[in-house]
Order: sequence, then C-alpha cells, then structure tokens
Amino acid sequence: MMKTLLISCLLLTLLNPVATLKCESCLNEGKDCKNATIEECDESSDQSCMSALGVGKLSLLGSNMVFKSCIDTELCEENYASGSVTSSMYIQGKVSCCKTDMCNSGPPEVPEYETRELNGLKCPSCFSISSDECEGNKTVSCRNEEDQCFYAVGRSQFGETTLTGALRGCATASMCDYGQEMLVTYLKSLTYEITQLECTDAMDEDANEL
Repeated sequence: MMKTLLISCLLLTLLNPVATLKCESCLNEGKDCKNATIEECDESSDQSCMSALGVGKLSLLGSNMVFKSCIDTELCEENYASGSVTSSMYIQGKVSCCKTDMCNSGPPEVPEYETRELNGLKCPSCFSISSDECEGNKTVSCRNEEDQCFYAVGRSQFGETTLTGALRGCATASMCDYGQEMLVTYLKSLTYEITQLECTDAMDEDANEL
C-alpha cells in the first residue's frame, strides 16, 4: 500500500510540474503602467513579482516613475530606495513583492515622505539629455541612506528618434541592485530603458574635490 502511494505521488509530481511565475512588467513615467506586458520569471532562481513607485523631482524623467517586473526574492528585503543627482533633482522609491501570478498588477504603493537629511557623503553630479557621457565635475551631497555613487546611461524612443542621456549622483545600495535587475530584464514595450549602470562607494564630504 505504501509503495503504491509513493508511486502515485511521484507520478502526480511528474504530470503536474511547477508552473512558471508570471508577473506584470513595465517601466513608465507616472503612477500607472502603460502597455504593460506579461513576463515569465526565471525558473533557475527564487523570484517574486515586484512593484515599485518612485516619487521626487526628476525633471529629466518626470516626477514619478513606476517599475514592475520579476526580481530575485532576496532583493525584496530592500523595500526602500533613493537617489540624488542634485539637491533639487532626486527620487525616493517604495518597493513591494508578492509570489503569485500577476499579483503585482495593482497600483504600486506610494512611498512615505522622508526628510532628506545630509549624511556627510558626496558623489560626482551631472546629467545630460543628448549624450551617453557626463563628466561629473560638480558634486552632490548624499542624503539619508545614500552611500553609493552611481553612473547611469539610458535611452528613450520617440517615434523613429532615439534620445540617449546620462546621470551621475548619490544612491542607496538598494537602488543600485534594482537598477542591475532592470538591465537583465527583457521589457520590450518600454519607451525608456537603462542600458548601463555602475555603482561605487560614496566619498567623505571632507575629501578633496575631483
């Protein structure tokens, strides 16, 4: 009897393989996904459906950005991210995760407002809307948990025209992690795409200027 039960369980496992997790996928300006796609998560690692909303004063990309996709579950522990390009050009993000098909299809959570306190670190600062390079001859003071200097390159498609831009500034380690995740995620419906992201440790404010 026990042998028959074990064989039956084995057959059920073989006949009913674990389904691939499916998540809503998008990266858009504003608070809602436009032209969202369905993304199948990587079966070779533990992944979840992620939903993130960034709010702030990023005049280059719009004041709000929403990002949804599959993401490594270990990154879900970092539910807050922020970045600063200048003292008046910054973004704060709230991240939430779930593990059932299309569970991230609803509106993303709005991050709680946090006072942007100086933390004694700084990074090179620059932005360009016409080139994939910017020198970072100026610096920006980092805020709150921002302890990384980032360099990001992105492109946006307007009809047959492709615009490329670059940014340097401060970021939390979590923002760097999420950015790396974007690089390996296939989001063919995007109008804006990050093509390069590098992060290094931020410098002490007392360090010599670049």
